[in-house]
Amino acid sequence: MTHDQNKDKSSKKDNSPKEPKTYYIRMAQPEDFDKVFDFYTNNDHPSLKKREMQELKERAAHGSIVLIEDEDKNIVAASVCFAYKKKHADGTESVEWTEAGASRISGLNGFPGVFDTMVAAQVLRNYMVEPPEHSFVARMRYEAVQKTAERLGWRKMDDLGDFDEFLEDDRKNDWYRLGVEGLPIMAKYMVEAWNKPVITNKKTGEQIRISFERSTMFEKFKDSIEKLAERDYGSVDKPDLTKGIRKHRDEWLVRRFR
Repeated sequence: MTHDQNKDKSSKKDNSPKEPKTYYIRMAQPEDFDKVFDFYTNNDHPSLKKREMQELKERAAHGSIVLIEDEDKNIVAASVCFAYKKKHADGTESVEWTEAGASRISGLNGFPGVFDTMVAAQVLRNYMVEPPEHSFVARMRYEAVQKTAERLGWRKMDDLGDFDEFLEDDRKNDWYRLGVEGLPIMAKYMVEAWNKPVITNKKTGEQIRISFERSTMFEKFKDSIEKLAERDYGSVDKPDLTKGIRKHRDEWLVRRFR
């Protein structure tokens, strides 16, 4: 073999498909608080309301923060469910509304489905474990996010109702609601995420895989979420506002576990 032939052989590119990088989605543990706080500190954004350290710590302790990590356990995306609680005369308190908020993605922008998977994961987790009395809410200030939310079953709140009392004056616009009617839509998306874990960046063609194998919660409730995806609780465009999430969850548990 001549020198030129060697050169031609060595210059050939390896066109074999690359194995997609794996990213892991799970709910935060109390010991994750420091790196969750660092993630939000290093990825600040004008659309994110500043949260007190104690509030994030409490949410981490409750498992109400969803994380996406790379293979080295570095956080690349996160979202938090904030509980709006009401204290009662008898000393008890209840979670009246749950906000799916503080969604932040760093390094995975351009991959369709990352935001959707996070929101679906946190809503379904809180529906089963820490449901609000009324419904889920989220502040969607950008058109692209609003369109994504509407596809997932969220609808704009023209009337804030009792939720208004929890809000400061500068935070009373652009709120969306997800009620009982939207739960099967969320469940269907989760089932799709399980069945089709590889997603492709439309601009670069790069592929990644979203794995749930580090999430014990979703392994335990997978069959329940699959059954929820088959249900029909009515139209998201004509919601029954008398149907609260918590009451629905309690009735669902009675029917589901006999």
